[in-house]
Amino acid sequence: MTTTRTLAEQVGPLPDGIETLSDEHKQLLADAVRDARRAQAATLQTAAEDALKHVPFVIRPAVRKAVGL
Repeated sequence: MTTTRTLAEQVGPLPDGIETLSDEHKQLLADAVRDARRAQAATLQTAAEDALKHVPFVIRPAVRKAVGL
């Protein structure tokens, strides 16, 4: 089950300019922030896995465990 988090819950206190947006526009921005963070997390995961290709095969499991992959 996924819950929709408000923009303030995702990024903390909002600047005055953001507070003037309508609730609909704030939700659109919150959705965009959520999607961007998910995409960033996926890209970082891929980059971490690709970086392991430069580690000798025999020590990859230890490195993977050490860095939390």
